[in-house]
Amino acid sequence: MSCNISSNNGSKTVKDVINEAVAILESSNIEDAKHNANLLVARLLGVSYTRLPICWAERISEDFCQKLSLMLSRRCANEPLQYILGEWSFLDFDVNVAPGVLIPRPETEEVFLAAVDAIKAYKIPENFHFADIGTGTGILGIAMATYFPKADGCLVDISDNALAIAKSNLERYPEIISRTKLVKSDLLEAFSPDSLDIIISNPPYIDSDEVKTLMPEVVNHEPHLALDGGPGGLVLIDKLLKQAESVLKTNGLFIFEHGHGQRKEIEKLLTASWNIIKEGNDFAGNERYFVLELLKKN
Repeated sequence: MSCNISSNNGSKTVKDVINEAVAILESSNIEDAKHNANLLVARLLGVSYTRLPICWAERISEDFCQKLSLMLSRRCANEPLQYILGEWSFLDFDVNVAPGVLIPRPETEEVFLAAVDAIKAYKIPENFHFADIGTGTGILGIAMATYFPKADGCLVDISDNALAIAKSNLERYPEIISRTKLVKSDLLEAFSPDSLDIIISNPPYIDSDEVKTLMPEVVNHEPHLALDGGPGGLVLIDKLLKQAESVLKTNGLFIFEHGHGQRKEIEKLLTASWNIIKEGNDFAGNERYFVLELLKKN
């Protein structure tokens, strides 16, 4: 089926083109085609998804149809919806997303909320220093600086492309700019010993051999740098654990996401310096994250 939609000289309504868009997406086996179509049309109209029904009876222009047809062509080619929209939501935040950064996912929201709970429970000083390692869009660091208004920190990535997108997102939240900065670094290499109270990270943790088996939206579009965790998937996590032992202050916290089925192997990587505060599952019941406390230096 062609991805082209015509206005028929302005005779079609918003509801008409939504129905056409759904049919086009379904013909390309796009999951949740109706939701995709609604979000694309809402973006072009400049309205929120929830207000879209108010616009159903409006007539649409040929220019609108041309823009929607281009979006549908991209989506039918398995380009992620989030890249086509240009932004996505994470908790109460909207952030720019584009090729070169991992798309924020609900599972990572759960990791962040676990970090908030631990910071509050363990009475970390209000003016703590944090680093978001492998920041991508910057959302974990932005959320951290927003939730804790006396904290300051760094959004860290090795990718110039990712740092540029993180910068664009940081500029969307000017109230935290004075307390956050962008840092180019290979994980924690840029940080001095005993310099951080909190480290949070969604590092690459997928086995190199498994990356190519991921769904097309992921393997063909999202950056492999943010996905590939090396043989077994734990190469970067192991390196982070070793670096964090030096960089964290005593009783500092390290919160990181990992893949389902990796928990036991990660436990084997932990030295006696680490206290496991929590081994967390996501809402689907999958192993998802660790919350660690650094008790002492080796």
